[in-house]
Amino acid sequence: MLATLFLATACARIARPEGWAGPTLADDRLVASIGRGELAAIDIEDSSGSVIWRFPPKDQKHPDGSEIEPLAIYSTPLVADDTVYFGAYDGWFYALDLATGDISWERETGGPIVGSAAVEDGVVYVGSDDGKLYALDAETGDLQWQFKSGDSIWATPLLADGVVYAASMDKKAYALDAASGEEIWHFKADGGLPSTPVLVDGTLLVGGLDRRLRALDVASGEQKWAFKADNWFWTRPLVLEDTVYAGSLDGKVYALDVKDGTPKWEEPFDTGEPVRAAPLLLDDVLLIANRKGNISGLDPEDGQAVWGPIELDKTILSDPLGQEATAYISAQGGDLFIVDKDGKTALLELTE
Repeated sequence: MLATLFLATACARIARPEGWAGPTLADDRLVASIGRGELAAIDIEDSSGSVIWRFPPKDQKHPDGSEIEPLAIYSTPLVADDTVYFGAYDGWFYALDLATGDISWERETGGPIVGSAAVEDGVVYVGSDDGKLYALDAETGDLQWQFKSGDSIWATPLLADGVVYAASMDKKAYALDAASGEEIWHFKADGGLPSTPVLVDGTLLVGGLDRRLRALDVASGEQKWAFKADNWFWTRPLVLEDTVYAGSLDGKVYALDVKDGTPKWEEPFDTGEPVRAAPLLLDDVLLIANRKGNISGLDPEDGQAVWGPIELDKTILSDPLGQEATAYISAQGGDLFIVDKDGKTALLELTE
């Protein structure tokens, strides 16, 4: 039932989407979702939490004259070359000026956008619930190419060495030529793949609704190993040296050997609630957040709690953002929390 609830939260056509976009740092400002369908740039240089700009703008409309109504934002903003790129549940992909929040360009897709974007060599890549991966000119939004998968694309694409890797809810992971969109290979799993892929030492890691975290050979797409949990893997895995850390909707966080997928802890760390947010290393502490908003700091070597759980009493589904020994965490509803490596937690108070 919990897994079905998560699926309904992200899929299209739900009555009241909430969004779970994570924050992004750009110099002295934090770009984050601060409410349902609302994005803001926040000055954090002096910890004042001063709002520099808000999106959507009140006096601007879509090219067709319709109102700009993002509805919800699941896509963590991407900042590159002083531009903020993100998609919204209204199906539009936006490029904003980082300094002002003004719309530089926008492009409509055929469905809600859940995943974040990736950019390289002047091209921005983003998937949509319409099942397409779009390659757009980063300066103009002009379509370079599009690739049609068999179902929704919720995962953020991954770029490496001229190849874009995309996971789809059609149960397939794709390797595509980044310049043309032509398929190089695909791997078919036993369930949809909502997890953002991670690449390490010739291995592509991707989690799925078949309860497995898989390691694929990046050159051929052949499976190297698969680890099965008691529920879906929807988190983006974290790789530190030779260890993969991944949370599951079964409420547990696993530490696996990147070479063969064997467990490295005596027991997985059990948070008691589904884990959608990716693990994060803060200095030497592994930060874990579950859906209920319980935050724990673990020793990455053995998975034992160093501190926590700290109860935020807020729904946490977005990936935390780390800067040295500090993490920024977005909660559903727009609250922003600051957590340090020792577990000290504070709510970031916003001011106009």
